Amino acid sequence: MKKLKLKELESCLQQVDTFESPKLLLEQYATRPHIAGIDMVFLKTALQMAKTAVYSLHKTSTRQHIQKKAAEWEVKMEVLAELRFDLPASYKFHKKKSVDIEVDFIRFSAK
Repeated sequence: MKKLKLKELESCLQQVDTFESPKLLLEQYATRPHIAGIDMVFLKTALQMAKTAVYSLHKTSTRQHIQKKAAEWEVKMEVLAELRFDLPASYKFHKKKSVDIEVDFIRFSAK
């Protein structure tokens, strides 16, 4: 599996032609204030609404949890790429200017 930088992925996605009736909708769930588990609620809702597939970014360290949820929801989960995401400091108490985190670019679809 090729590891891509987020900018490389963005570049690839920008090259995709647009459609008049898209089958893919990209959304970002709210991250502030942080609500534990909201990403799974958002993902489950997206899966219920999707006609073909849902694409999502998740921290690589949570992959086993995501796999467990995918199995529970009876959906296929495929890690398409492992990426590195530069997360800038959001609060004054953050000691580092930014943190580089590993994320998975995942495709969820019906089994």
